[in-house]
Amino acid sequence: MALKPNFPATGIPPQPTQPSAGPLARPAPAPAARPQAGDRRALVVGRGIALSGGAISDCERLEVHGTVEVSIRHALELIIADSGVFRGEAEIEEADISGAFDGSVTATSRLVVRSTGKVTGTIRCQRLMVEEGAQVSGQIEMISAAPAARPAPAAMEATPAAAPPAPPEPVYARS
Repeated sequence: MALKPNFPATGIPPQPTQPSAGPLARPAPAPAARPQAGDRRALVVGRGIALSGGAISDCERLEVHGTVEVSIRHALELIIADSGVFRGEAEIEEADISGAFDGSVTATSRLVVRSTGKVTGTIRCQRLMVEEGAQVSGQIEMISAAPAARPAPAAMEATPAAAPPAPPEPVYARS
């Protein structure tokens, strides 16, 4: 399997970094299916800030540097920094955890737990990447990439099993 450029040999993507503010700095182009970074609905909970109660909705990217006690559904990204703490329930596409997560997380694409990360609770994800030193405890369930692609069990039972083809009869020469 060929590794992607800028990925270490472990296959775990590098930790997200803040873009350079230099005059020549340009943001990396986003994939066509996702909105541009400036168009995203993002929420950043800064260091020393606590947010609790209820649910966060219509948020595509949640970045936690403080403490958050909520539920979030249908988000694209959840990023928990080293100083961040998340307690609650999260249903997201991708999560990158360097801080603490306690609760239930469902990552439909990828969950990365960094070396400083600690995840406790119920984990459901398609792909799980854990760096050396990370702490993961609780129940882990791997989900399939495309559950809709599988035929329904009832449809499989309705089709009778076909008999294997009969071998051809030998032909004998008469003398």
